Amino acid sequence: KDGVVKEVIRLERESVIPILKPKLVMKLSYLIEQDKDRAEFMKLCRRVEYTVRAWYLLQFEDLMQLYALFDPVSGEKSLEQQSLTRDETETLELNFLTYLFQIMDKSNFKLLSDEENEVAHSGQYLLNLPIKVDESKVDKTLLSRYFKEHPHDNLPAFADKYIVFRRGIGIDQTTDYFFMEKVDVIISRAWRFLLRVTMIEKLFSRKRQLKPKKDTKKTDEVNDEEPADLFVERIRLEKMELSIRNLLRKMTIQEPTFERIIVVYRRASKETKKDRGIFVKHFKNIPMADMELVLPEKKNPSLTPMDWVLFLISAVLGLGHSSRFSRNAKG
Repeated sequence: KDGVVKEVIRLERESVIPILKPKLVMKLSYLIEQDKDRAEFMKLCRRVEYTVRAWYLLQFEDLMQLYALFDPVSGEKSLEQQSLTRDETETLELNFLTYLFQIMDKSNFKLLSDEENEVAHSGQYLLNLPIKVDESKVDKTLLSRYFKEHPHDNLPAFADKYIVFRRGIGIDQTTDYFFMEKVDVIISRAWRFLLRVTMIEKLFSRKRQLKPKKDTKKTDEVNDEEPADLFVERIRLEKMELSIRNLLRKMTIQEPTFERIIVVYRRASKETKKDRGIFVKHFKNIPMADMELVLPEKKNPSLTPMDWVLFLISAVLGLGHSSRFSRNAKG
């Protein structure tokens, strides 16, 4: 209908029902008939709230005291003042991560899985640049030590370098003409067609098949047998139907978002001068397909198909102009 094929992706449903606390307490109190009992219920709710707040406050204070030692900006001076041994410092590092994981768990954050990461990277939204992590700039020992002492199930492949916590699923929509993005899509399709015609694509596909492929949570149909999962709709230009009308009119694209993302990592450093700083970065409302934006220590983006075309056209025009100039000079 709108020239863009819609697809449905499947995500793990979160174990929390988003509702305002005053609204929940009010609704429950209305179920109590006696005023005296209702007052006692309100007291109970306040006591529960104070208990939860006290736990979070104590955990957060302990967490921040430890983080003061590993703050990438000022943590080095704090560590020097404490005169800690290497073993003591590494123990405090693991204690900090333990507190962090506990708070994340209590706050209903989940570790981003390989399946969710693959679904997120399987499409494009507003970001149209190939972005990857420069693994040589990311430490691989800190998180490896932590997960060795605190095993977790279904850790993502990148868990030794950085971890991504996510919470909340939203929807983002953008309406625009997307001229450059549409041209990129057309060029990408033409390039894939050329690879397929010249049989070069088979060489790349064979290499990919050597690597076992995990079952991704991407589907175009809703399966009623798995009610625990959450199904969200993705509308992207990569599924656009090619036509002059679609190229010249506005389109609305849609992408599910992670409402909260927290990325934890440490930069790589030399063994002689160990960098103890631990980065904890918080992001809001990040489209899944643009999740590369939050990755740590990114490499310089490579060229898009549109950039390659412009580069080749400029090179051809430049060569043609220089050859014409040289002929005129000889003449």
